[in-house]
Amino acid sequence: MNLENFIDIFKEFLFSEKNLSQNSINNYLIDLKQFLIFFNKNENLNKNIEKYISSLRKNNISNATINRKISSLKNFLKFLQSEKIIKNINLDIFESLNNSKKIPKAISKDEINKIFDSLNRSDFTNKKIYITILRLMYISGLRVSEALGLRWSDLSKADMAINVYGKGSKERKSYLTSEFIEVLYSQKKDDGFIFNIKGKKISVRSVNQFLDRAYRKGLIKYKISSHVFRHSFATSMLENDADIRHIQKLLGHSSISTTEIYTKVAKSLKKSVLDTYHPLKNKL
Repeated sequence: MNLENFIDIFKEFLFSEKNLSQNSINNYLIDLKQFLIFFNKNENLNKNIEKYISSLRKNNISNATINRKISSLKNFLKFLQSEKIIKNINLDIFESLNNSKKIPKAISKDEINKIFDSLNRSDFTNKKIYITILRLMYISGLRVSEALGLRWSDLSKADMAINVYGKGSKERKSYLTSEFIEVLYSQKKDDGFIFNIKGKKISVRSVNQFLDRAYRKGLIKYKISSHVFRHSFATSMLENDADIRHIQKLLGHSSISTTEIYTKVAKSLKKSVLDTYHPLKNKL
């Protein structure tokens, strides 16, 4: 059986039935292509799967990457099984490796304010719009791609809310202060994307390049990406005793376990502040 013949119908299934983003679908296709290259037509399917998973575990790649590749293959084969294209697949083969989730970086409120002060003092071209993007991420928890994808039609001045389209085209609302909405309108140039330069949508890469340039110029002491501002929003909410399920909705996480990672970050930040500002520092 040539499994490659069924890739296109699986791709259509992911798009139309699972409503996955193009980026997620591309990751599936990359993983499946790797398996198909490995596939030995002279051996049965279960044997191929066992050998492929074994080869992944011998390579120097992270458990998270291995688990993603295993999951991609498992979902593909389950789809083929549901369509009666294949049968008798041993799903017990698909055992995930332990995957300790990385704790995301976050910065304290004081440090965030220092970063914004430094960026405001810079002489960078278009600094105003980049700073506004980062401020939006910090006060709303939006992903950078979500912020850059916002159009004026997504913003309701009356409700002080924006419609956000996240991973897999999932929609949620995020709320802003009236002051910040006025900041947005003060920079409005047209009716297209809220954040654009000469009518062209700003890229994720250019936002991160703005931060990298600030780091290289010595304006900020951390080498950070734009995601830090989203992470710092989450930890700030936790430090102020916000309900974790409310934070989950604001961040657009499908699983509460993803949001729970930030509880560790919040504890880490509190310890850092204590270590830095404790009155008995350097006296014990």
